[in-house]
Amino acid sequence: MQRREARLHLRAEDLGDLPPFSALVQDFVVRVADIAFDPRGRRLVFLGNRFCWETGRPRRARTAIVASSLLLLQRRAWPQDPQAVLELLAIDGQVNEAGATLFFHFAGGPALKATAECIDLLLDDLSPPWPTPRVPGHEP
Repeated sequence: MQRREARLHLRAEDLGDLPPFSALVQDFVVRVADIAFDPRGRRLVFLGNRFCWETGRPRRARTAIVASSLLLLQRRAWPQDPQAVLELLAIDGQVNEAGATLFFHFAGGPALKATAECIDLLLDDLSPPWPTPRVPGHEP
């Protein structure tokens, strides 16, 4: 009988949730075209491939990351090519009386700054993990 690897379904709702959430999405790869901000829905969606650090083996899973309750999104050093592939390095944030600010840091300098009412992040693996020959050259 073949062992099935679990899909992750996680939520981050406060600053304490961000470090483990960030560690699990480190080395998530996504095309610029697969990142969408819906200002009316106040939602930012990433659809890409997550390196599955938790499996202890070189695996990736098709994953959606959703940030909700957003008020404003700003970009820095953002690629113009929609086919450019970005590698997510970390997510961190700040909280104050007005709400929260989330920072999405990508390899090579691109970044997103999301101003939000609160921290409201979801990670949803859409596929089971599959083997990959490409392994990040560092530990999470």
